[in-house]
Amino acid sequence: MNNLWRDRLRRHQLDQFKYLRLIFNDTFVLAFIVLLGALGFWYSNLLDTINSELWFGKIVVVAILFITVQAGHLATLMESPDSTFLLVREKQFYKYFQSAENYSRILPILLIAVVTFLLSPFAFQGAHISALSIVLLGLSAVIFKMVLLDIELLGLYGQHSIANINIKFASELIYLVVLLLSAYISAYIAPVVVLICWIVLMNRGQKWASEGQLQWQKAISDENQRMFRVKRFYNLFTDVPGVTSKIKRRKWLDFLFNSIKLNHKNTYLFMFARGVVRNNEYMGLFLRLTIVQIILLCLIDNFYVALIVEMLFIYLVGFQLKPYFKEVMQNLMQRLYPVSDKSKIADFTKISNVMLLVQWFVNIFAVVYKFGLSSNSLLINLGGLLVIVFLNYLYLPHQLKKYLVNGENI
Repeated sequence: MNNLWRDRLRRHQLDQFKYLRLIFNDTFVLAFIVLLGALGFWYSNLLDTINSELWFGKIVVVAILFITVQAGHLATLMESPDSTFLLVREKQFYKYFQSAENYSRILPILLIAVVTFLLSPFAFQGAHISALSIVLLGLSAVIFKMVLLDIELLGLYGQHSIANINIKFASELIYLVVLLLSAYISAYIAPVVVLICWIVLMNRGQKWASEGQLQWQKAISDENQRMFRVKRFYNLFTDVPGVTSKIKRRKWLDFLFNSIKLNHKNTYLFMFARGVVRNNEYMGLFLRLTIVQIILLCLIDNFYVALIVEMLFIYLVGFQLKPYFKEVMQNLMQRLYPVSDKSKIADFTKISNVMLLVQWFVNIFAVVYKFGLSSNSLLINLGGLLVIVFLNYLYLPHQLKKYLVNGENI
């Protein structure tokens, strides 16, 4: 079982590294650094405004830790043929799942540690929680995550409910109450309680698993769903086999196309417009980046950081729209349309122009809200407009032409 796990883990890691290399490109790293810097600058300014204990400070600390604990699930790396070819090894699979659980603990523990570290300045100033107390609360979150993974493992053996009460839900509710008691009374309560629960689960887990029966289909289904969520995230940055974007009709947006005349000249303009609106991936990307940008612009009061955020996010939306052109061009049926390459590029550029201008227009309100009607607001909005001009009249036409002529990747 250990050899089987090591072999699958090696293949899984190689597969993940392949996509991570594509995701963490120069553009993403630059955007991440700017976003991190903007959030750090806002967080620092927020802390400067806190001069006394906030009545909701402890509640915020507890809520953030509780939400952080929910991240991460048991990664079993189960495959569909397992239920047939490994059925005879069912009794030995508990050791396999223990290795899977140990692997599944790594990222949640790192995440909880980072969140606890970043949360500590607010805990000191806004909640008057001591350094020892925030460390104990973070430690309780780490231990409780181990409890949740144990419960998830037992659920694969049918040991997930007693007397029709879901153990996971009940344990989360109890932990939330214990966490609140720890924040307001004594920080030692939460780590002690969850440690006792974890010890009980570790001592009796194998016995409970042996009394149950491995739910093969549940284990395989849960792992498939977990990997689909991971690949769906990767699919935002690169093409992932087996992950396709969902298409929705969105009839209520038909009014957007009334200005497009249905004639030969607008063949690709209509196709691109309809496709972008119906495609969940590109619509979701546009909405998410725009919403995040608006939130950041409403929080940042530094001119230079706001200017970078304005220009960078508009560039990111325009840059992430490029693959849609390739997606349409790879459809062999579209080659039957007697439309020139120049017209295809011009029509796609029009769609990109409209989307980026909508994004830019919405951002104007956020910028004016933060900087007022000032020269800073004018310069920030002008910077965003310059990025749109660069993308749609210099960068995109050149890139799309290279793809159509030489077949170069865009």
